[in-house]
Amino acid sequence: MSVVSPEAQQPPGPGTSCDLEQLDNKLDVLQSHWQQYGDCYRVASRTRSADTWVINHPDQVRRVLVSNHRNYTKGVGIERVRVLLGNGLMASEGERWRRQRRLLQAGFHRPGIATFFPIYVQQATMMAAQWRTAAQQGEPVNVSEAVSETTLLAVLQALFSEDLLRLQQEHGGNPFQVVSAETRRDLQFAMKFRALGKRVQEVVDARRRENRYPPDLLSHAMLARDKSSGTAMPDKLLVDEILTLVVAGHETTAAALTWVWYLLAAHPSVYAKVAAEARRLPVDKVPDWPILEKLVWIPRVIRETLRLYPPGWLYTRRALAEDRLAHWRLPAGADVFICSYLLHRHPDFWEQPEAFMPQRFAPQQEAERHRYAYIPFSAGPRHCIGESFAMTEMMIHLAVLAARIRPQVVEPLDVELETGVNLRPRDPLYLNFVAVD
Repeated sequence: MSVVSPEAQQPPGPGTSCDLEQLDNKLDVLQSHWQQYGDCYRVASRTRSADTWVINHPDQVRRVLVSNHRNYTKGVGIERVRVLLGNGLMASEGERWRRQRRLLQAGFHRPGIATFFPIYVQQATMMAAQWRTAAQQGEPVNVSEAVSETTLLAVLQALFSEDLLRLQQEHGGNPFQVVSAETRRDLQFAMKFRALGKRVQEVVDARRRENRYPPDLLSHAMLARDKSSGTAMPDKLLVDEILTLVVAGHETTAAALTWVWYLLAAHPSVYAKVAAEARRLPVDKVPDWPILEKLVWIPRVIRETLRLYPPGWLYTRRALAEDRLAHWRLPAGADVFICSYLLHRHPDFWEQPEAFMPQRFAPQQEAERHRYAYIPFSAGPRHCIGESFAMTEMMIHLAVLAARIRPQVVEPLDVELETGVNLRPRDPLYLNFVAVD
């Protein structure tokens, strides 16, 4: 990587201008520029007055996301997110965001997450049965489609519990199925998805009429009160937050689990360790926190998967005021890109960065590593509120399935990346499985 004089006020960058976010091959471009210009470089925009800064060093990540986070708002692409999700947590800013985060946070604490463990077990058990049937019939499994469907059902049950069945009966099927069935995230999808807000409002109104609040995320959001004012969340924001949780609680987890099975199929020795650990768990008991905390290989495999293929592979911010990044003067209004895909492969912080090595997440190695070299759920105050929800769902999924089935590669296992909102395989991932008795 090139070295630039510390006295320079602006970082290096390509001489030509472009709008990075509009490139179909933006990950390739980001990687090429990183190799040429180093951990901080600048790209002139064709359509905006401010430049785009791309940072790939943990110290700079910490500055933007943590120590000086109040100087940054969500950046490029947030307008499209608002079209889809309204003013939910992913798109809101300032005091509105802080208030909403406080109202929702308790629902994602450990006691609340534990109430969803039976849902995770149920979904994983049904999927194991389906995959064992496919294995016995010698049929490949569309893993991408299967994990998309099961993670959608898991988050819907965690949100609506008993009312999900009511919605299905009243509307002749799952009205949220469009989230899993359609992979494009364009304006047409946004219109269909926003219309689902009416279904959310139906459930909210029914619960109020019946004075019925089952222990799920929707009830928590409805009953939460602002500590300073004592007021509840307005219905419009409530609907936005629930729709946000549907998307965020489904798509990233589905992408991550797809990559988990891809990597386990390609590394049978690692699968053997996961399977052995899974088979030591009680088969007739829903796991609790102490059981999950004793797991070794299952969480390490998930964390290493999130290192290599983080679903949230690109974070964007916009500077409100001038700031300093290392030796550089970042002007107000500049856009900042943080590519976790490249950060997680930084050779200064990761040994053999392209290799799949779950053992790198042993406690001692984690303690020695830079805290902000690994940000699959972002970092700072705006880190993902659903991190524990997603991690426990994935651990239980893997524990249940790895004990019952073994993945095999459907040749050739050559997967292209789709770098849209989430990082996932461009084409559906098909694998063969062998039933394990």
